[in-house]
Amino acid sequence: MNVLIVTFLAATSPSGVVTYYKSLADDLAREGVGVHVVSATNTPYVWRKMLAVLKRILRSLGGAYHVFYDEFAYFTGLYLAVRNRRHESFDLIHAQDPRSGVAAYLALGKRVPIVLTCHFNDDPVTELATTYSLKGWFLKKLTAWYKYLFSYVRHYVFVSNYAYEKSRHLLPATISKQILYNTVNIKANRVTRRPSDPLLISNVGYIDERKNQKLLIQIGHELRKRGITNFAIWLIGDGPKRSEYEQLVESLGLGEQVKFYGRQAAPWQLVAQTDLYIHTALNDNCPYSIIEAFAVKTPVLALPVGGVPELLPQSHGPLQGTDVVGLASEVATYFDPAARTQLANAQSVFADLKLNHQKALADLISFYHQSASNS
Repeated sequence: MNVLIVTFLAATSPSGVVTYYKSLADDLAREGVGVHVVSATNTPYVWRKMLAVLKRILRSLGGAYHVFYDEFAYFTGLYLAVRNRRHESFDLIHAQDPRSGVAAYLALGKRVPIVLTCHFNDDPVTELATTYSLKGWFLKKLTAWYKYLFSYVRHYVFVSNYAYEKSRHLLPATISKQILYNTVNIKANRVTRRPSDPLLISNVGYIDERKNQKLLIQIGHELRKRGITNFAIWLIGDGPKRSEYEQLVESLGLGEQVKFYGRQAAPWQLVAQTDLYIHTALNDNCPYSIIEAFAVKTPVLALPVGGVPELLPQSHGPLQGTDVVGLASEVATYFDPAARTQLANAQSVFADLKLNHQKALADLISFYHQSASNS
């Protein structure tokens, strides 16, 4: 089988989608599947230069203009990039977003079926509408555009059932689908910490409002107000809110306890050194950071949002508090090593059953063959 992976995200983008398709390409190659990756970086040079001019004009206008540019640029760029490979033989297009998948499908003469992995947290229209405050006529047109894109796709991989339920109103009436959670293939030894060390808490993610690292800083401040000082928080990642959160840390007097590590090529290596991972995102589909924490046996606490509850045993990991005071009280209970051990053990059993990397890969390849033979 020869698979074309298509995405608008470049390999250097700080996204879990990139982690997914890079790992997928390596895994498929090891299984003897032919793999070729095409991203927006493969857009022909002349067209890329023309798009750069248009980008300066439209993105500067913001809102609907920004969205219009992105949809137009990524779709046409991927179409032309794949068009250059139209004489090659592919059995399947594995798309990481609908516009890239349909652009590749059209570029290959509508001959090669699409399997689409749905990485979006809710659905792409809702996410764009929320980010750019879209409404009225343009929002209706954007919805129609995505329904048009999805109309070409019959085979779907959802990384949580939540993502399927939130996006199904945009999808064709009849589809074939698989729920395959993100998995990782990490072979690492858990770092053993000395009991005298402070409790190390980690968090991984793009530093922005959605990932909500501010909440973890506020929890740290609440713990200190209660006289609990034997802890440190490691924030691993970078993003537009980093400077603001660094200032917040200083204003709260947490400079010695909160450390910003910036973007890391292998964040799990730092997570493996910590005692507790806390995921504070306001919405997430199937975050790699939680799955990587499981892989290195670091116990996880997380806000029960989006697809996150599907990754955690019901009574072992989901945070129940609704404010900083309540959440700080929950976190405080895990300063007890026995509580952390119990949490880690329950999550390990759960992850072994639900997040087995080799089984997920075998299920995906089987889905490839079914999709290719039924198209």
